[in-house]
Amino acid sequence: MDNILEVKNLKVAFKTKNSIKEVVKGIDFQVKRGKVTCIVGESGSGKTMTVMSIINVLPKNAFIEDGSIIFNNGNISKLNNSEMKKIRGKKIFSIFQNPINCFNQSITMGNQLYDLISSNMDITKGEFNDKICTIIESLNLKNPKVILNQYPFQLSGGMLQRMMIAAAIFMEPDIIIADEPTTALDVTTQKEILKQFKLIQKKFNTTILIITHDFGVVAEIADYVFVMQKGDLVEKGNVFEIFNNPKHKYTISLIKATFDRKELEVC
Repeated sequence: MDNILEVKNLKVAFKTKNSIKEVVKGIDFQVKRGKVTCIVGESGSGKTMTVMSIINVLPKNAFIEDGSIIFNNGNISKLNNSEMKKIRGKKIFSIFQNPINCFNQSITMGNQLYDLISSNMDITKGEFNDKICTIIESLNLKNPKVILNQYPFQLSGGMLQRMMIAAAIFMEPDIIIADEPTTALDVTTQKEILKQFKLIQKKFNTTILIITHDFGVVAEIADYVFVMQKGDLVEKGNVFEIFNNPKHKYTISLIKATFDRKELEVC
């Protein structure tokens, strides 16, 4: 099985007034094509900065200090923003937490999704409407035409997250990167969102990289797991290895913080 993404000796740092603070400390990992991989860790572990490095959206005072990011056998860590724009969306689709912040509250959902999708592929408004309605219905949302004419503030967090998933399905990217996609959602909606990710992976052989602090999410969806702590990658393996025989004390503490491992059954 080949790797769609390879991160090699990645170091990310923040430049402050008086110093440089390293927040990702020379990590290495590979993401296998067609699988679901989770990067798990607490706040400040470096997981989000790692993802922001991959898609080239680091804060202004942050920079890649060293290392390389290989996507589809090409080094994307040296690309400028205009070059990365050709990859973001069509090849790498990102879904962030708090979806309400990802949308313009004064523009209807249909117009926003059409603008996003048509900027990455050649499609008419009629073709878009036909396909997006079919996709939205497949995500267990009724009345897609009504939803597309609504504004973001009229939809729940779970519905907005599914709108992002609908856009991802439409564009058929090589990899979907989702940063805390179930944060602030109720338990039932969380399970539904994770189920949709798994269905996408199986139906389209899409690679999915999920960033989370929650080992419950990992248990639901992951094939492979990377554990980060304070900028270091402290443990990695397939989901069965991580749950049945965790090696690092930090991994063990995260699992215990989520549930009693003895009662866990990874399916």
